[in-house]
Amino acid sequence: MTTPLQIIRDFYAARARGDVEALRGFLAADVCWREPTVGDHMGELNGADAVIDMISRALATTGGTFALEVADGIEVSGHCSVVFDWSAEKSGSTIRGRELATYSIAGEKITAAQFLPENIQHDNQFWAAD
Repeated sequence: MTTPLQIIRDFYAARARGDVEALRGFLAADVCWREPTVGDHMGELNGADAVIDMISRALATTGGTFALEVADGIEVSGHCSVVFDWSAEKSGSTIRGRELATYSIAGEKITAAQFLPENIQHDNQFWAAD
């Protein structure tokens, strides 16, 4: 059986490869995904299609430069939390940050996710519409 942390690492490895559709296989159909409400592609998302759409739009907005790397993680039965180092470019501007994410896993699928950014004001400024 794959551990929750390995599922998350595999999910973000697929994302790093740009294989957005492969991500669907990691998500429960009714996943509840809570991103900070910044930009026009985040907030509370319900269902795998909404998560895939958000990831696709974030990549499109940043010309494919939005990259996340799992820096550290911890897990308990059915749950894990990870710290991400991430970066993105948009309109000639680069942003880097760290974020804490907590996931619930059931049946080797992500059923819930919540993201807590290190600097929400910086995120708001970067993701604001041009």
